[in-house]
Amino acid sequence: MSLTYAEVLNQPASWKAALGHVPPVWAGIAQSLDIDAISHALFMGSGTSLYIAQAAAQSFMEITGTTATAVPTSEVFLSSATTVPRSGSVLAFVISRSGTTSEALLAADFLRTTHSHVKTIGITCNAGTGMAARCDACIELSFATEKSVVMTQSFTTMLLTLQIVASLIASNDAMLENLARLPDAFGDQLADVDRLAQRLGWSPVFDKTIYLGLGPNQGLAEEGTLKLKEMTQSACEAYNPLEFRHGPISIVDERTLIVLFEGRRERAYIADVERDLKRHGAHVVAVGPYPSTGADDSLVVGATSSDLARCLLYLPFAQLLAYYRALSLGLDPDKPRNLSSVVVLNVR
Repeated sequence: MSLTYAEVLNQPASWKAALGHVPPVWAGIAQSLDIDAISHALFMGSGTSLYIAQAAAQSFMEITGTTATAVPTSEVFLSSATTVPRSGSVLAFVISRSGTTSEALLAADFLRTTHSHVKTIGITCNAGTGMAARCDACIELSFATEKSVVMTQSFTTMLLTLQIVASLIASNDAMLENLARLPDAFGDQLADVDRLAQRLGWSPVFDKTIYLGLGPNQGLAEEGTLKLKEMTQSACEAYNPLEFRHGPISIVDERTLIVLFEGRRERAYIADVERDLKRHGAHVVAVGPYPSTGADDSLVVGATSSDLARCLLYLPFAQLLAYYRALSLGLDPDKPRNLSSVVVLNVR
């Protein structure tokens, strides 16, 4: 079995492990923080980890009410004037699957030495790395580490970890209960997700793919495109669904596959988007908590989850679509072109 496929299927086990592991680890970290004084949360990552940061920042702000932003790790030390708050009590989450990504380590070092009002929390899937040494605290998720190059279970497990942390900070028991149901929800939807991803992934009809997502789902849409780029080198883009009609819709034709990550918050508006996309010839896939009558394919996921808790349940379809597309092109999803598990900068 492909490493990538096995790690996609292992996500419920990683999620269950995170649900048990993170609360006590965070309780220890929180003892050294003045949680009530936090005025800003900063999330940073590179590549896939940046899209975790984007979804996590939106989730954190919605759950806690504290201002949160997401930035590429490189901009923290190269453009701090526009990315790092200059005052207040800032909590910075440095996200890196390996714990050794050059930009993540440089950002952690920079914040520690130049911004005393910023507390850094590392989020990584490996134990005992440079991340732990450079951050004020670190949450290590060794059970979510991967052998494949492309991030799958590490993405969702690190995002889940950050949603758990936000819920603990806000004492939001309802959100924690929502998150605790996700492993079982994954199993309930897997057969439908795999079947649709396989059919569309093997289809020779589509020569470009568009992912659309709003709010936290926009980071997930970006991640969906990255999986395709990494595994298949296919043309793909990501947008906010309502913004997509303001110009980018001009690229849509009958060879376009469009995947909408839908939520309840935008339900009143999304039917118009689906109609417009189909009118221009696109094959529309709606993934969300309710069945769509306007899409060509409708995949119901997380029907009993809140919009925020449902975030993790969108990713298996995107991961498997890229996996099957790679197989259809005769490519090895475990060995994507030009990529390695860790990106290292040679800094002089």
